[in-house]
Amino acid sequence: MLKREDAVMKAAVSFVHADYNADAPLDREVFHSDECSYFESLVFHRRKSNFVLGRLSAKQAVSVLLSEPDLRNVSVESGVFGQPMLRINGVHSYQVSIAHCDYIGAAVVFPEAHPMGIDIERIDSKRNKTIESQLTAEEKGRISVVRGVGEYSALLTVFWTVKEALSKILRTGFTTSLHVLEMNETRFVDGCFQSTFSHFPQYAAQSYQLGDYICTIVAPRKTEWSMNTSRLYEKFNASFHRNPFVDHVY
Repeated sequence: MLKREDAVMKAAVSFVHADYNADAPLDREVFHSDECSYFESLVFHRRKSNFVLGRLSAKQAVSVLLSEPDLRNVSVESGVFGQPMLRINGVHSYQVSIAHCDYIGAAVVFPEAHPMGIDIERIDSKRNKTIESQLTAEEKGRISVVRGVGEYSALLTVFWTVKEALSKILRTGFTTSLHVLEMNETRFVDGCFQSTFSHFPQYAAQSYQLGDYICTIVAPRKTEWSMNTSRLYEKFNASFHRNPFVDHVY
């Protein structure tokens, strides 16, 4: 539920965990013929896997949100900037944001009037230097107080996913300077990281640690919403588990 001062809207989040077999064709009971044709044109395994994860998660989210039983009626096309464009037979005014990492796909489907973005990344200390290079001096100062490699790597991943999710709303991707996407503040409150932005005060982010992964959703700041993480832990307990943080402000 997306609760605002003057309206209540609905969105849906879906996660898919799948190990794609490179030799397997798409299920034509799930995918539209155009999707199958495009999939068959892909050469590399990673692109095929990401296609399946992204599309499946988007279709599942639409199925839940709009009670659409036939997933072939839901497809995702690419815009001129590569952004996902949701197509639902007979339904308009909804869009989607997609993310994938390893064998996990994630999607959030939302009303066009209420933009949202999602990202998911695995926590990996080997990427610390790369992420640090994309932080502003102010951001580096805020997280320098963190002790412990695990917590530090997780927080860096929060920063990365927050910026990635916002860039999807702006439809720039990381073609713009990450400094433009600077985070103003990050707090750990009520089981998730809550972040705001220096240059985009109209948006806010919520980030969840799911085992070895960080998942972030960015939405309009004045919207009240929450995600039922207990269902995620229940469904993905082999991959996701709680790892609580102490309260900090960064």
